[in-house]
Amino acid sequence: MDERRSNSVLRARIKELEFTSHVLRVQQEVSLDGILVVDSDWNMVSFNQRFVDMWQIPQRILDSKDDRKSINTVLDKLEDPESFLAKVEYLMAHPAEKSRDVLELCDGQYFERYSAPIFDRKNQNAGRVWFFRDITEIKESQKRLQEQNQHLEEYVQQRTSQLKKVNEELIKSRQACISHQEELANRNMGLVSLLESLEVEKEFLEQKMTANFRKSLIPLFEQLKESRLGSSEQHLVETIEYILSDISSSLSHSMENNSDIFTPTEVKVATFIKAGKTTKEISAILNSSSRTIEGHRLSIRKKFGLKSGSNLRVFLQNLQ
Repeated sequence: MDERRSNSVLRARIKELEFTSHVLRVQQEVSLDGILVVDSDWNMVSFNQRFVDMWQIPQRILDSKDDRKSINTVLDKLEDPESFLAKVEYLMAHPAEKSRDVLELCDGQYFERYSAPIFDRKNQNAGRVWFFRDITEIKESQKRLQEQNQHLEEYVQQRTSQLKKVNEELIKSRQACISHQEELANRNMGLVSLLESLEVEKEFLEQKMTANFRKSLIPLFEQLKESRLGSSEQHLVETIEYILSDISSSLSHSMENNSDIFTPTEVKVATFIKAGKTTKEISAILNSSSRTIEGHRLSIRKKFGLKSGSNLRVFLQNLQ
């Protein structure tokens, strides 16, 4: 009875272990990592198909269960086989240590390698487990990202340099504009000064001209007036005298500045009116009819905008 119960418990235990083993085997096979388990004597205890596919281990090596032989078959696939082998030997000699590193293959692949010790229930070293994960896509993504970052940095440096040059050109242009504005301001000040000096010189010449007229010509006309002249000649001499004394007056300047409005005859008639000459006297001096002189008087009044009844002579005398 006891033997039967013992055998039943044993079978249940075996079944449980078989199930656990099966679960572990399934987990091992569906893993994305290549998994290899070796004992302390370099024997390959367990591995999954992913490990075989990643390293392309020949079947004869797998059948031999010799991890040293499997290592020799992959050395020519590595960029740095010496470092790879040295790391394996070091870890096998130091069973308590863990390790993680990245392996570069000759064909451009990258495998991440992780190793950890295996201990039995008595905490005795039973071997080591190796995990290999293909991180080639990650490495390529990192490489592309680094290249993009480098290109971006180069572009930023290039644009920064271009913007710096543009800014320097703008500063130079602004300085040139300021210099040009200062030059224009100086020229404007010079022109203003020149205009002021010309105005002063003009006034001086007008005063000098007027003084010369009064000093030289007016005494001669006084002598002519005292001589025996006809009525017509007397009027003419008085008119010429008045014109010379009033040559720089406001009326002359005003009507000359509006030469496109007033005709030369109208300017003469207005001067005679301001001098106090009648229509008959003006017609005699200009050798024109009284009707013609009246027409000029009417035209002058209209052009000055005078209303009927306004005294034309008084207006002309007050004209500024």
